[in-house]
Amino acid sequence: MKIAIDIMSGDKSPDANINGVINTLKKTKKIFFTLVGDEKIIKKNKELNKYKKNFNIIHTSQIVTINDRPSRIIKIKPDSSLVKCISLIKDKKTDAVISSGNTGCLLASSLFILGKIENISRPALAAYIPNEKKGFVLCDVGANAINKPAHLLEFSLMAKAYIEYLEDIKNPKISLLNIGIEENKGNDLIKETYQLLKNNIPNFIGNIESRDLFKNKADIVICDGFTGNIVLKLIEGTVEKMIKWTTKSINSHSISKFAKPMLYPVFKDIKKNFDYEEHGATPLMGVNGIVLKCHGSSNEKAIENAINKAKKCIENNFIEKIKENLQK
Repeated sequence: MKIAIDIMSGDKSPDANINGVINTLKKTKKIFFTLVGDEKIIKKNKELNKYKKNFNIIHTSQIVTINDRPSRIIKIKPDSSLVKCISLIKDKKTDAVISSGNTGCLLASSLFILGKIENISRPALAAYIPNEKKGFVLCDVGANAINKPAHLLEFSLMAKAYIEYLEDIKNPKISLLNIGIEENKGNDLIKETYQLLKNNIPNFIGNIESRDLFKNKADIVICDGFTGNIVLKLIEGTVEKMIKWTTKSINSHSISKFAKPMLYPVFKDIKKNFDYEEHGATPLMGVNGIVLKCHGSSNEKAIENAINKAKKCIENNFIEKIKENLQK
């Protein structure tokens, strides 16, 4: 099993990426890593040198930043760690790629170099969001700002493969994010999509409102990328703020201060459930290769978990599973 790591990507690069690899190699030697980035910087990590048999280095001289334009990234920065990583999949030198880099550039590079899976017109990003029992997949969360109903139908089929083979939830219930549960609610995109899902998806359960996302009603929630990205970031921000507000409120009352040590495990569990570090990465679905996108602020724990998810994608032949779902 071979996995390539975009070492120069992310706010905490290169250390977080390299240490994520080291943490993995401490537990298993069944993965061979290709570390893509500045060779001198990578070799400075003395602990990494203990595992020389388990990795190689591909030197690159350029780094993709948040300010780079996706449409020109391959032309302007062909020797960047991000672009070189994607090329490794095309050349069959790696089975999967992990990057914390610019989402638009990662998507554009993947589409240009690898192409799309047959019968897919738009790729999508799907985020697994946990709740008190299991969780649900929200798709799309930012790959596309403008969509057509047919795109959302494709998203539902790809998300089905995601949750069945990566999260082990069989026969998932699929819903459509809307402003109401009635069939005639929403804009033209949503109303037309509703009919497509109703006629083509056996486990489609109808519309779902945002206030019901955490009530275990659906395993997959479908939406356009613009809406999905807002929902995802709202969830992240709300959970973080609520914990801070609650802690501040406890500290402001003399009696409740004594209960703070007992409540700490509760806060810790809630934070852990919604922490991007725990879930590692999300695959770029629809791209003809296993490419995983990590949070831009990923630390070594997040990278290690992303590697675990890449491993699961490879073991479950994820791309072929998506193709099978599209043919049903």
